[in-house]
Amino acid sequence: MATELRYRDLVQDGWNLRVLPERWSNELWHCLLSHIREQVIRRHPQTLMVNFFDKDESQRLFLKIFDPATYWGGIKDWFRDSKALRFLKQGVALSEAEFLVPITIAAGEERRLGILKRAFVVTLGMDGAPLPTFLSESCSIAIAGVALVEKRNGLRTLARQIRRFHDLGFIHGDLVPSNILVRRVPAIGLQFYFMDNDRTRRYSKWLPQTLWKRNLVQLNRFPLPSITLQDRMRFFRAYLGAQDSSEANRRLLRWLEAKTRQRRRECDGVDTTGSFRKLMSWPNSSLPTANHGKHQ
Repeated sequence: MATELRYRDLVQDGWNLRVLPERWSNELWHCLLSHIREQVIRRHPQTLMVNFFDKDESQRLFLKIFDPATYWGGIKDWFRDSKALRFLKQGVALSEAEFLVPITIAAGEERRLGILKRAFVVTLGMDGAPLPTFLSESCSIAIAGVALVEKRNGLRTLARQIRRFHDLGFIHGDLVPSNILVRRVPAIGLQFYFMDNDRTRRYSKWLPQTLWKRNLVQLNRFPLPSITLQDRMRFFRAYLGAQDSSEANRRLLRWLEAKTRQRRRECDGVDTTGSFRKLMSWPNSSLPTANHGKHQ
């Protein structure tokens, strides 16, 4: 059952804020504002880890700062919420749909005569690791490694979660492995959190769109520790919800392979003309695979 989060709108120091009252304080605001003012303006968002001490309690927070957009982007921002507020709203929508996302403590935007100057969002830190880090650590530490059964169950869980995500009309702005945080929870197994949701959108079910295919390419493009071609096929079948191989599924699989080759060539500058298995294999051959012991 999703926890309902109730936010409150405030105006402080010229900023329009939307905050979670039970976690907000003037001390926290002054701490965040100090960090925001210290950062030079950059083209891309900046993410900082902030250790905030309040009432003898230490909190690990993540502050993401959005600087002014380009000329055309600035015109569009005149008529819409900032990325920070969109991040908060999408986080609430995903949470209400019972997806796992970081808790957003606050989002804010600074405007002058309607022109967006800066914006920020701050989330509560969580235990866990981005998917590539989780796999790498699990592979390098054999005693704590992901067992074969756990890995396969995790693949199916993630695939079904992403399929439900798409079935409900959500499209992630950048569904790369590093934007999926993994937690191992006793008696439950692996849990997956969707991160960086400022560009996530939700489309009406009646609106035909194929943007979900872009998410599959984003996720499939990266070689990952201990993830074999067979694992990618297991994920694909779980995503489709079918064990058989229809012609439509085969066409989608061929399209996904072609797009993955294209993106690896464009983004990574690698030769993509050989075996797809070799293309997507993890560079370090010493890492364990399905043929090297039980820890995967």
